[in-house]
Amino acid sequence: MTNYFMVGTIHGGWKGDEKREMLDEWIVAGEWVLGWQGSESDPSYQKQLPNLSLMDVGDVLIAKQMNSDFKTILVKAIGRVTEPSTDGHRVGVEWVRDFGESPITLPTSYRQTLTKVSDSEKSRRLIREHISPLLHGGHRTA
Repeated sequence: MTNYFMVGTIHGGWKGDEKREMLDEWIVAGEWVLGWQGSESDPSYQKQLPNLSLMDVGDVLIAKQMNSDFKTILVKAIGRVTEPSTDGHRVGVEWVRDFGESPITLPTSYRQTLTKVSDSEKSRRLIREHISPLLHGGHRTA
């Protein structure tokens, strides 16, 4: 069964001078990186690490950013895991769709850097109606 994960694309916090958008680098490198290298004791890292270990080859990553309304997300890219994490930070990814400067807005809220999409009816509908068409070439928005 394919798992779906919402993944952030900004390292160094979502605001401030340390903020750094990483997606373009990851697309070139064929990866996604959880971050916190050298800060593995950070509670935020520890909270999200179990989801990283759930990622397997073929699972789908939805690169997202929270909208300022905190009710919607911007989908920046979608990819499939090609290599599970062996270092607690990085997974190999084949980025299938890059929405570049035209991210797709979806009616959902995922604030954490890494969240496994739950197996609820609402989540299944989100995947069926919005994520799957984007993954396979369509452009649906809310």
